[in-house]
Amino acid sequence: MLREYFDNDRRPTSIPIKPKGRVTMTTMLTVIPLIAGPFVGVEAKDAKDIVAAECVACHGLDGNGPIPTFPKLAGIQQEYLAKQLVELSDGTRKSEVMKPIAEKYSQAELFALATYFSGQLRKPGVVTNPALVDEGRALYHQGNKETGVPACAGCHKPDGTGTPRSPMLAGQDPAYTLQQLRNFDHDIRTNDRGRLMRTIAGRMNEEEMRAVSEYIAGMAVTPAQP
Repeated sequence: MLREYFDNDRRPTSIPIKPKGRVTMTTMLTVIPLIAGPFVGVEAKDAKDIVAAECVACHGLDGNGPIPTFPKLAGIQQEYLAKQLVELSDGTRKSEVMKPIAEKYSQAELFALATYFSGQLRKPGVVTNPALVDEGRALYHQGNKETGVPACAGCHKPDGTGTPRSPMLAGQDPAYTLQQLRNFDHDIRTNDRGRLMRTIAGRMNEEEMRAVSEYIAGMAVTPAQP
């Protein structure tokens, strides 16, 4: 069900819908599915239990994991993270590590995990090569017109907080960001909408990938919008 949810380009929402006029049973039956969708039945405490049992070693209890090659999940938008978890579960996004973990859980549990991590505060990242930060800053905000690389800020926002379709980047570990750019470049990761990231990464050289990864790591961390 959740796979079709994203394929149909519907978006999870937690925004309450206030019907005008008198609330009837017909109105309630119409509104409730719009709010809940296919994700009813798992509470935040259940998600935290799953995190403590399954996710904490690599991603930390608060989504700020101790291993630079595994992503920080804290603050990533709910919709984006839910999509990634579903696609890791069904194999659309390839990962020998994550697939056997994600496929153990129901669609409702995966969505609950996305909701849980999206509500955590991301901690600042660590720049590992300061000499590349200025080059990365220019690429992030201006792109490279000569090679057709667009500015990252166009989708991920100037402050790196991102959107439901283009995730929060600010403070992400540079080792993880770099590896994902390489994966997109080599068609190892193929679950980007419309081949957007594969096209962009394919126009970047290794130094540009390293530079923008370092700049992203040092960006000030502010809470992303849901």
